[in-house]
Amino acid sequence: MNDVAGTISDQRLLQALTAELEAGRPAALASLLATRGSMPRHEGARMLGLADGTWVGTVGGGNIELIAQRRSSELLAAASSAGVKPASAPAPTASLEWMTHKKNAMACGGDALLAVRLVMPSELPLVCKLAELLASGGVGWLEEDWSDSQSPSVCLRAESDAPSRACDVPTWDETARRYVEPVGPEPVCHVFGGGHVGQALVPVLASVGFRVDVMDDRPGICDPALFPQAEAVTCGAFEDLDSLVRVTSRDYVVVLTHGHLGDAAVLERVLPHRPAYVGCIGSRRKAGFVREALEAAGIPADLAASVHLPIGEDILAVTPAEIAVSIAAQLIRCRAELRR
Repeated sequence: MNDVAGTISDQRLLQALTAELEAGRPAALASLLATRGSMPRHEGARMLGLADGTWVGTVGGGNIELIAQRRSSELLAAASSAGVKPASAPAPTASLEWMTHKKNAMACGGDALLAVRLVMPSELPLVCKLAELLASGGVGWLEEDWSDSQSPSVCLRAESDAPSRACDVPTWDETARRYVEPVGPEPVCHVFGGGHVGQALVPVLASVGFRVDVMDDRPGICDPALFPQAEAVTCGAFEDLDSLVRVTSRDYVVVLTHGHLGDAAVLERVLPHRPAYVGCIGSRRKAGFVREALEAAGIPADLAASVHLPIGEDILAVTPAEIAVSIAAQLIRCRAELRR
């Protein structure tokens, strides 16, 4: 989701939605909640219909967009004829339907779950909360409950009350009829330690779709020229990382510092953020020592036990390049499991 255009994180779409709600007018929101096969846009695509006939965003063009626009216009017309007032009468019926290429003659050959509903002026506080979260660089999850497809409910969960295995891609649960979409910055893999393994690891991670940041406490190592694929290279004491690096619960953390003290300093500071993955280089003998030290420092036992130590898949790696491959493999596995 690096391209936020036409998603709920699109500032243009959010600004248009906010303006409508502040004016006391409902807006129609068409969303793709799931897709199968070949589609021009996928889950998370949004299109906003305004009372003046303006459209913001897209759900992919073609026949599915025509259907979305027709249904949105019908909802807006029904709301207008009913004289809907801010925070008063219930919204007209929403719709949720799998649009298959056979049923709707879509040229792309895929299927899409199209949801269309009115966003009412009474939802302005939630929209403002979402806009504030995005503006602050915070992390959250938008949840839509479609168990009653004619009257869906929407809530925004902040990072502090997110589920323990929070997804980092839009997810539709067909059984529960529930859609969850992460909002905020894309997940980052933070590599703490830019030595030989770190330098070998960064390009491997970047090549398989991870955004990578690097931090080290050695000025000679903190050279962006050594990490051309990294989005940021930060130099500073690991004890100060909370003031230098933002780690969220959607992020991945790889600890490769040049000593036990550095490893411990990083782990003590990142684990309370409960990242999606934390791995630390070292031996099995080191693992027991590190976990005992973390618990002595006040880190809960479950968090200390969650650290992948030794790090990486067991492929008998020896060289920095081989170790980098083993770490990347473990991160790929973790990412895939979180997205199931």
